Amino acid sequence: MFKICAVLLASVVMFGIPPVRADWDEEAYMNKTLDSRDDGSVGDHFFHVEWSTAPATDGRVRITGYVYNDYGDDAIDVDLRINELDGSGHPTEQLIEPVRGSVPAGGRAYFDIQVPASASYRVSVASFDFVEMAN
Repeated sequence: MFKICAVLLASVVMFGIPPVRADWDEEAYMNKTLDSRDDGSVGDHFFHVEWSTAPATDGRVRITGYVYNDYGDDAIDVDLRINELDGSGHPTEQLIEPVRGSVPAGGRAYFDIQVPASASYRVSVASFDFVEMAN
């Protein structure tokens, strides 16, 4: 219980995440936050992504890399948001693609995704679930 309280307090102080209340709807908060921020996501607080591109078949592009879990619990159901950007760096299309398997606490998971060709891309974690570790 102490660990959970410490994590919540640290989240409030470091990231401005509101404390959990009985009437707080976490899913609505997460969806609102994800929808209202073009430059990142809630996932940016808990993960970072390293990736590169290479040509694929049929004029597509292959994005490969690792998603790193910077949090203390394993993550499952991790989805990546891939924004296709035009020559000016403005988003033109958005794809949501799953990362296979779990992303261990303090570890990483590999991904390999084929997407339509674009001038450039932005890759971030769109959604996830943490698996709370038993003490």
